[in-house]
Amino acid sequence: MSILSLIIILFFSGNIFHINTLHLNGVTLVPNHPHSDVYVNFFHELMTEISDVGQFSYQLRTLPEAIYGGDIGGNITTTTTTQPQGLIGEIYENHADFIIADMEITSERKKFVQFTRPFMRSKLAALIRKSSSSLLNDNGKKDLREILQQSKRIVIKGSLADRYFKTSSNPLVYHLLPYSIAQMDVAINLVKSERDYALVSDNVRLDLIAAYDCDLQVITTDSNDPKSFGYDFQPEYAIAVERNSPFLGLFEKSIEYLDETGKLELIIDQHWYNQCEQQQQQQIMQAQHQNDFPDHHISIDNDNDDNYLENNSTDFQTSSSYSFKQPTTTLTLISFVNFSNFIIICTIIIIIM
Repeated sequence: MSILSLIIILFFSGNIFHINTLHLNGVTLVPNHPHSDVYVNFFHELMTEISDVGQFSYQLRTLPEAIYGGDIGGNITTTTTTQPQGLIGEIYENHADFIIADMEITSERKKFVQFTRPFMRSKLAALIRKSSSSLLNDNGKKDLREILQQSKRIVIKGSLADRYFKTSSNPLVYHLLPYSIAQMDVAINLVKSERDYALVSDNVRLDLIAAYDCDLQVITTDSNDPKSFGYDFQPEYAIAVERNSPFLGLFEKSIEYLDETGKLELIIDQHWYNQCEQQQQQQIMQAQHQNDFPDHHISIDNDNDDNYLENNSTDFQTSSSYSFKQPTTTLTLISFVNFSNFIIICTIIIIIM
């Protein structure tokens, strides 16, 4: 091969091959939730999809303590210079490039970090027992305000829902201020064991609880009606980066692509998988089958579903650091971006030879 051919190949190779060696360091935490493993698995799978779209590698480190940062309900530890700690502090002190967690967008946190477009939206809701007949009418329905008026209201201390009731200028909201409980598992046990307790939070957290406990149900506000109780409480979860970060656009475009293609919704549905609804549907199908074929019996095997949940509920809490891209060295991604230039090179080489 002549020197001229080699020069031509090197000239066009920059247009044919796109070499990406970008590696980002992220940080997350294990939420105060009975199904925190679902959250952790979701964070990792979402980041895997985002990194594939954005063509970069990443490492995700887990903080040993569940401190988000921002002055939500005292969830911030400050020094004399009022520098934030926790997740927000990791970005503020340049220890990480991004945060992915069940962390809501707030005006206080925006002072220290910049958020991407939301990857999940939520609304005000209450978790109650299905057998709480005094809280439900004959057809098993009541709006959220009626539920809260007639129940023993509890909320997780320091949560966004806790602050919503404590700081609301709406007397109808402040009048229904719930009692604060420090731990999520304690609050859930009260709902399950005592009559007429209602745990108030956002439906993203509560839906996941009810998905695994068929004795519980979630009552949500009507987010389509501006006049409905709790309409102004609509938390949004997003990835956080440093203010004016050069990586903001990369995350924005990747999340937008996943949203528009339906992949984002699919990932959420796979992790917020409602076992109770499937069991109910299977029971209905079994009853219909027995009515149609009374002399035959059908048994529905849930082993596959159980195995699926077990295989997708890996406990990441045993390690404070986890990298989804192996090996941990910077991953080089090569992608063809201009096939036409490749044809041009081949043609030139043939002519020269």
